[in-house]
Amino acid sequence: MKEFPAPYQVMESLAGYINRAYRDQREKQEGVIQFHLTYKNERLDCYLRFAPEGVSLSKGVAKDPAVTVKSTLYHWLDLAAGRLNPLIGILTGKLRFSGDTSFFSKVMSEEIFGTDISEYDDPVTDFEKRPHKYWRIPERVLVLNASPRAGQGYTEFYLEAFLRGLGKTCASIDMVYLAEQRINRCRGCWYCWLSGTGNCVFKDKDDFEKINQRYEDADLVVFAFPLYIDGMPSLLKDFLERTVCHYHPYMIRGHHRTRHPRRKRKKQAVVVFSVSGFPELDNFRAVKEHFRQITHNSHQPIVAEIYRPAGMYLYNNPLLYRELNEVMEALEMAGEEVGRYGKLSRKTLKVIQQRIDRVSDFRRLSNLFWKEKIRDNDRTY
Repeated sequence: MKEFPAPYQVMESLAGYINRAYRDQREKQEGVIQFHLTYKNERLDCYLRFAPEGVSLSKGVAKDPAVTVKSTLYHWLDLAAGRLNPLIGILTGKLRFSGDTSFFSKVMSEEIFGTDISEYDDPVTDFEKRPHKYWRIPERVLVLNASPRAGQGYTEFYLEAFLRGLGKTCASIDMVYLAEQRINRCRGCWYCWLSGTGNCVFKDKDDFEKINQRYEDADLVVFAFPLYIDGMPSLLKDFLERTVCHYHPYMIRGHHRTRHPRRKRKKQAVVVFSVSGFPELDNFRAVKEHFRQITHNSHQPIVAEIYRPAGMYLYNNPLLYRELNEVMEALEMAGEEVGRYGKLSRKTLKVIQQRIDRVSDFRRLSNLFWKEKIRDNDRTY
C-alpha cells in the first residue's frame, strides 16, 4: 500500500532531481544551502550539500552554510518549481534569505525537472490529420473481433457484409477472434517501459505476441465488438492495455493533448465497428468518445465509425426484412468505400444507422422475444 510521504521524504525526492541537474553542470560549486522549513506548525531543519561528486541531503543544521532559506515547505516547493518568483517571495515575506544568495543561481539549474528526449520526438503527421487525403488502399487489414461469442454473434453477422465490401479493394484481410485467444491482463508493472525494450513480462507466455505482430504489420485495423455495459467487451480492453508496450514512457505533444511517442512509426488507420441491442444510436456515445481518446494516444486516425443499434432486433424481426437488406447492402458499400477512399459517405452511413422502428414498438416486441425465450427454455439467440 502506498504511504503518504513525510516532508523530509519530499525533500529527499527533490534532492534527487537537483542532484541529476547538478551533475550536468560543467562547473561544480561547493557549499551548503540550509533550510528552516515549516509544515503544519512543525519545523523541518535540513540542508543540501553541494560537492564535486554530487548533492546530498541531511537532517539538522549545518556549520557555515553558504545561504539559508526560511519559509514554509509549500513556498519552497513553489520556488523550486518556478511557480514563485524569488523577488515576489521576498517582498511578500514568503521567503527569507540570509548569506550569499548568488550561490542559489550557481547551483540551482532552471532545468531541474528537464530532460532531452528529442530523439523520441514523434510529431503529428499529415496522415493523422487528414487520412483520406493521403490514403492508399491498404495491403494488410487486421480485424479484431472482440465478441465473446466469436463467430456466432451478431457482430460477426453484420461485420461479414462490411468485410465483403472491403475485400473488393484490399489484398489481405486477417481475422482474429479474441475469444479464442489467451491474453493475460496487463498488470501495470511497466516492465516494457522500465526495461527499455518494449518487451512484456508475459512475452511468449500467452497469445498476445503472435497477434501483436499482425497488429503492427497491418495498414488498417478493424475493431469489431458488441456493446457491453455501454462499452467494449473486456476481451478487447485487455488486448488494448497490453499495447502499452508499443510506446516509450515519455510525454510529448499530440494532435489534441499529451501522449507517448511510438517505438515503431507506421501509417495505420482504424475502423470502429460495433453493434448494440438498444435502439438508440446515442447508446454508443461513451464508446465513441473512448475510441477517439484511444486512437489519439495510439497515433491512429479513425477513418470510419460504424455503429448499428438494435442489431439483434433487426435480424430477428421478419417484418423488417427489407430494412435488414438495406443495412447489409449499405455495410458492403461501406467496406468498399473505406478500402478505396479511406472514408465513409454520409449517404451510406445514414442507411446503416437508420431507425428501423418506433422505440415503443421495439420495446414491446423485444420484451415479447425475451419472454418467449425464457418460457421455452430456449438458449439460442
